[in-house]
Amino acid sequence: MALTSRNARAYAEAFCFTVCASLVADAALQLALSGVSVSRYGSGAPWWITAHIVERGRWVAFAALLWWMAPRVLRPAAAGAETEGATPSSLPRDHEDRTEAWRHVGLSAIAVPLLWVLATWIVSAVRFTLLGSWSTDGLVFLSPDYYRGMLVDYAPWLMAGVAVLGVRRHL
Repeated sequence: MALTSRNARAYAEAFCFTVCASLVADAALQLALSGVSVSRYGSGAPWWITAHIVERGRWVAFAALLWWMAPRVLRPAAAGAETEGATPSSLPRDHEDRTEAWRHVGLSAIAVPLLWVLATWIVSAVRFTLLGSWSTDGLVFLSPDYYRGMLVDYAPWLMAGVAVLGVRRHL
């Protein structure tokens, strides 16, 4: 399905929902982790800072701007240009466009963080190979904090992607 002025808002809505769901999942994850965290120095920063709610709030603003601008930017050059050569029966229904857009965004929210981690590992492997040593950054892979950080950074996006895939069936 091509991105058109007809379905641009559906993609933007799905992206906005994904961002908001990711922030909620991030906050819930941070609350849960702070509940089991034990430190003699106290908990440190408040959960809403640890969860990056304020910092990642720019994604909500970006998604809202995208939702507002998408139909204006993707406006067809001439009236009816989108439907040129198409019969009414061959045009996808708005509901199908919407659920397909939400499916694409949900799958992207799951795939992009996983691909990012894979790309990071590939670059690290190339660096270790070229340097001929693990001593540069290789020991980080033996640290539980490395994997905890990955969980904290990427789990909210994965959970949001699953939420979007679940919600799209009810649109």
